[in-house]
Amino acid sequence: MKRLEELVNDSLVLLKKKEEENESLRLQVEALSADRRKAAKNAAGTRELDEFKARVKKRLARLAARIDKAVTMQDTLFPEDPDGV
Repeated sequence: MKRLEELVNDSLVLLKKKEEENESLRLQVEALSADRRKAAKNAAGTRELDEFKARVKKRLARLAARIDKAVTMQDTLFPEDPDGV
Protein backbone atom coordinates (compact mmCIF):
# COMPACT_ATOMS: atom_id res chain seq x y z
CA MET A 1 0.00 0.00 0.00
CA LYS A 2 2.86 2.39 0.83
CA ARG A 3 4.46 1.72 -2.58
CA LEU A 4 1.18 2.49 -4.32
CA GLU A 5 0.93 5.85 -2.51
CA GLU A 6 4.49 6.69 -3.56
CA LEU A 7 3.66 5.86 -7.18
CA VAL A 8 0.52 8.01 -7.03
CA ASN A 9 2.44 10.92 -5.48
CA ASP A 10 5.23 10.58 -8.07
CA SER A 11 2.62 10.49 -10.83
CA LEU A 12 0.95 13.62 -9.45
CA VAL A 13 4.27 15.46 -9.31
CA LEU A 14 5.09 14.37 -12.86
CA LEU A 15 1.60 15.36 -14.02
CA LYS A 16 1.97 18.81 -12.42
CA LYS A 17 5.34 19.25 -14.11
CA LYS A 18 3.89 18.26 -17.48
CA GLU A 19 1.01 20.72 -17.01
CA GLU A 20 3.50 23.52 -16.37
CA GLU A 21 5.51 22.54 -19.46
CA ASN A 22 2.29 22.41 -21.48
CA GLU A 23 1.35 25.92 -20.31
CA SER A 24 4.79 27.20 -21.24
CA LEU A 25 4.54 25.64 -24.68
CA ARG A 26 1.02 27.03 -25.15
CA LEU A 27 2.31 30.54 -24.41
CA GLN A 28 5.16 30.09 -26.87
CA VAL A 29 2.73 28.93 -29.57
CA GLU A 30 0.54 31.97 -28.93
CA ALA A 31 3.56 34.26 -29.18
CA LEU A 32 4.64 32.65 -32.44
CA SER A 33 1.12 32.95 -33.83
CA ALA A 34 1.07 36.64 -32.94
CA ASP A 35 4.44 37.12 -34.63
CA ARG A 36 3.17 35.32 -37.71
CA ARG A 37 0.11 37.58 -37.86
CA LYS A 38 2.33 40.64 -37.53
CA ALA A 39 4.57 39.37 -40.32
CA ALA A 40 1.54 38.78 -42.55
CA LYS A 41 0.27 42.29 -41.87
CA ASN A 42 3.71 43.74 -42.58
CA ALA A 43 3.83 41.86 -45.89
CA ALA A 44 0.58 43.54 -46.91
CA GLY A 45 1.93 46.88 -45.74
CA THR A 46 5.14 46.33 -47.65
CA ARG A 47 3.17 45.47 -50.76
CA GLU A 48 1.09 48.64 -50.39
CA LEU A 49 4.23 50.71 -49.88
CA ASP A 50 5.82 49.20 -53.01
CA GLU A 51 2.68 50.00 -55.02
CA PHE A 52 2.69 53.57 -53.69
CA LYS A 53 6.36 53.97 -54.62
CA ALA A 54 5.64 52.67 -58.12
CA ARG A 55 2.79 55.19 -58.56
CA VAL A 56 4.99 58.06 -57.35
CA LYS A 57 7.83 57.03 -59.68
CA LYS A 58 5.39 56.90 -62.58
CA ARG A 59 4.09 60.38 -61.76
CA LEU A 60 7.62 61.72 -61.42
CA ALA A 61 8.58 60.19 -64.77
CA ARG A 62 5.60 61.90 -66.42
CA LEU A 63 6.49 65.19 -64.74
CA ALA A 64 10.11 64.89 -65.89
CA ALA A 65 8.90 64.21 -69.44
CA ARG A 66 6.74 67.36 -69.32
CA ILE A 67 9.67 69.42 -68.06
CA ASP A 68 11.90 68.07 -70.82
CA LYS A 69 9.22 68.91 -73.38
CA ALA A 70 8.86 72.43 -71.98
CA VAL A 71 12.64 72.94 -72.08
CA THR A 72 12.71 71.72 -75.68
CA MET A 73 9.86 74.05 -76.64
CA GLN A 74 11.58 76.95 -74.87
CA ASP A 75 14.73 76.32 -76.87
CA THR A 76 12.77 76.47 -80.12
CA LEU A 77 10.91 79.62 -79.09
CA PHE A 78 13.92 81.42 -77.68
CA PRO A 79 16.98 80.14 -79.44
CA GLU A 80 20.25 81.30 -78.09
CA ASP A 81 21.91 83.31 -80.83
CA PRO A 82 25.28 84.67 -79.82
CA ASP A 83 25.38 86.89 -82.91
CA GLY A 84 22.03 88.49 -82.14
CA VAL A 85 23.01 89.85 -78.74
